[in-house]
Amino acid sequence: MRQKALAEIALLDTPPEREFDALARLAQTMLATSMSSVTLIDPERQWFKARCGPLAPWTERGPALCAAVFESEASVSVADASLDPRFAGSRFVTGEPNIRFYAGVPVRVRQIDGEMVTIRTLCVLDDKPSEPTLSDMAVLPDLACLAEALVEARVVARRAAESAEQRRLAVERLERERRQVEQAERMADMGSYRYDIEARSTTWSDGVFAIHELPASGGVPNAEIMTFFPEPDRSTFLDGVMRTLDTGEPFEMEVDFVTAKRQRRRVRCSCETELSKGRPVALVGVIQDITERHALEERLRQQASTDALTQLANRAQFHRVLHDRLRDADAASQELAVLLIDLDGFKGVNDALGHAAGDDVLRRVADRLRRPCHDGCFSARLGGDEFAVIVPTEVGRVELAPMVDRLLRDIEIVTSNGDQIARVSGTVGIAWSGAVGRDGDSLLRQADAGLYAAKRSSKGSAKTYHPSDTAVGFAG
Repeated sequence: MRQKALAEIALLDTPPEREFDALARLAQTMLATSMSSVTLIDPERQWFKARCGPLAPWTERGPALCAAVFESEASVSVADASLDPRFAGSRFVTGEPNIRFYAGVPVRVRQIDGEMVTIRTLCVLDDKPSEPTLSDMAVLPDLACLAEALVEARVVARRAAESAEQRRLAVERLERERRQVEQAERMADMGSYRYDIEARSTTWSDGVFAIHELPASGGVPNAEIMTFFPEPDRSTFLDGVMRTLDTGEPFEMEVDFVTAKRQRRRVRCSCETELSKGRPVALVGVIQDITERHALEERLRQQASTDALTQLANRAQFHRVLHDRLRDADAASQELAVLLIDLDGFKGVNDALGHAAGDDVLRRVADRLRRPCHDGCFSARLGGDEFAVIVPTEVGRVELAPMVDRLLRDIEIVTSNGDQIARVSGTVGIAWSGAVGRDGDSLLRQADAGLYAAKRSSKGSAKTYHPSDTAVGFAG
């Protein structure tokens, strides 16, 4: 503990200091001795922070008189060291500086825990024997108090300097981390916010101002924050915030966003509570501009569900939509119809006019299926020259007949290339979901059976599948 305290005050091997030198001279003068010192003791030596008279800068610890004060942690007074068996053999008594009279008192330092630890001595010495008076011996403890005050001031100053250095390093670290966060925000198109619950005010990082396309110098538009979220996403976000306030449950969500410059964006928001002494005091979170990523994902989803040539839904998307609509129809005790369409004469177009002409025919068929008269229907290209249509439940069997008649007329297409002309028509198979419920595969098999029954009967016509193998035909 002594060595730790000695290291903490950092006095060993330091240059002379006026205050300590003055204290040593004062002790020498007041007790009228030829020598005085302020001495520090470490495991190997005694070292003089201040000294008056013929004293070396340091000596070994073993034969030193000050070691007796240090080890006993009590005042020591010796009238004639040459007659004291403890010190008579010391080389400092038998040789230079020929010590006879010695008086020393401990100098202590207060630890952080309040304990006082002896780390040095204040002493006066003379080469002549002397009997100090009581008043003389009362002076040294008073001077030791001054020495302790000097050391205490030094310790306080050292701790203050260390604390200041730690604060400086902490400030530098925080500033470095702030810059890193700002760089991360810029690279990730994101920013952070904090809503003070009691003050009902919000603070933004620079990244949030950038997302809003607002200058940071203008401050946070607290009264207008929610207006940047269009409905219904505004209500969705507010519901999430209220749920977090009520339950402490954090959330993340993607919502639409409109900047101050009326630019539409897609953002990802997170929110969680900040606690102080177990009580929520703020909402904190991150907002990130994911517009480009969202657009890319939408394009990928579109590509994954869309036929590239006709821009109708592809086979996989058709099956997903059919599954959902059959589920809804069955739950509502309703039925819907599925139409399978196969183009007649399409191979002849490819053979006679080329594949470019065939592709044009497929695109024209897709355009016909997108006409307003088919609103509510879901159309898809299943592959090759095969198309499919899901008819909504609002269209019953009676209403379906004229719709199919018109469809058959719409997909009669004549195309040419120079003096070569080709004609394409369509044959339609129809199946109703009432008997199969949610079984989409069975429904498609039935529509396929109706399609081939129509082809056998007359190409360019339509037939509805019937379990008794009878079919109701529509004029083609």
